[in-house]
Amino acid sequence: MKVPATIAIKLTKVAERAVKQGHPWVFEQSIDKGPAGTAIPGSLCVLFDHRTNKPFAFGLWDPREIIRIKIIYRGTRLQLTPDFWRDQLKEAYSKRNDLIKKGVTGYRGIHGENDSFPGLVLDVYAEVGVLKIYSEIWKPYTEVLIEEIKRQYNLATIVIRFSRKILKHNSFPYEEGAVIGKALPNEKVAFKEYGVQFFAYTQSGHKTGFFLDQRPNRLWVQQNAKGKKVLDVFSYAGGFGIHALKGGAQSLTSIDISAPAMDVASENLVLNGLNAKKWTPLVADAFTALEELITQKKQFDIVIIDPPSFAKQASEVPTALKQYQRLAQLGKQLVAVNGTLILGSCSSRINLEDFEVAHQNAGIIPSSGWKFLHATLHDDDHPISFPESKYLKTVFYKKTKES
Repeated sequence: MKVPATIAIKLTKVAERAVKQGHPWVFEQSIDKGPAGTAIPGSLCVLFDHRTNKPFAFGLWDPREIIRIKIIYRGTRLQLTPDFWRDQLKEAYSKRNDLIKKGVTGYRGIHGENDSFPGLVLDVYAEVGVLKIYSEIWKPYTEVLIEEIKRQYNLATIVIRFSRKILKHNSFPYEEGAVIGKALPNEKVAFKEYGVQFFAYTQSGHKTGFFLDQRPNRLWVQQNAKGKKVLDVFSYAGGFGIHALKGGAQSLTSIDISAPAMDVASENLVLNGLNAKKWTPLVADAFTALEELITQKKQFDIVIIDPPSFAKQASEVPTALKQYQRLAQLGKQLVAVNGTLILGSCSSRINLEDFEVAHQNAGIIPSSGWKFLHATLHDDDHPISFPESKYLKTVFYKKTKES
């Protein structure tokens, strides 16, 4: 078995400056002097300063990706021992302390590059961690990391998940969905957030089994839903809607194109002992369903529209902005006077300013009876350390009068 090498690297001056300023990626064309031979994924790259010729950062070598080096540490010395990984994990865990103290048992424990673990995500669901691997650089370190993660996050079980790219040529010693540690009776794991429980489908669910990132906005809905009629569009497993019913909503209408997702939402409803008679699930295309509700002259006190990413690459941005504008145009027609419209985006290529412009183009402006309330970004368990990792944005508007 090949072992990781240690590689001396010098970058172009522009790339060196970017890394020193905190950017975690080194692209292929940014390497001035690299390895003389072939190095395996995960080999340790020592980045030397042009001026002093001393190390200033360390990364892991990824020979088959355009992002050739992924930075894991900035400093002058590094040994990849269990102690190093333990310290890195302790630092990541400390950022989640406030959430954990609040009794939240479902949270992101490692947020990739932003926690100095590029291409690695850990989502924690009670005593089960789902470790999703996006890069081959982690192959030499997986076993020691699993043990350290279990210890730091107090986990009985780790479930291994892989990105689609890794799955095409999986060379890791684990299958997709492998369970390490205490066996799971089934893949469903219940976790808590702010008085609500959800099931995470740890082996088959999207991403790691649940979308944790909208947690603070779900809490806002719970705190403001009493006696309200709520519409949750792109509802998936019912995150916003379950919080709405927990907060005493008069009724909930959920729209999602996935029947299996709606089944999970139903399970979450039962898990929380909520009244199913208040719930109207609609398995349908969101755009079509919204148009039908408008035709029926339906009105809601809270309308939440939180779609999947519309722009996975730069060429898709113009179309994505049009889709966000269209959703805003449809959603605004369903909000009752004094009601709230909540619009979310998880497209990292679209910034908050452009997202808000799409809403303004949809007529969500003061002169038409709309008041901007506030916007939210990422929660504590999704720290952001470089611009490309800013993906989540959610904007709240109040309808003050009929337009």
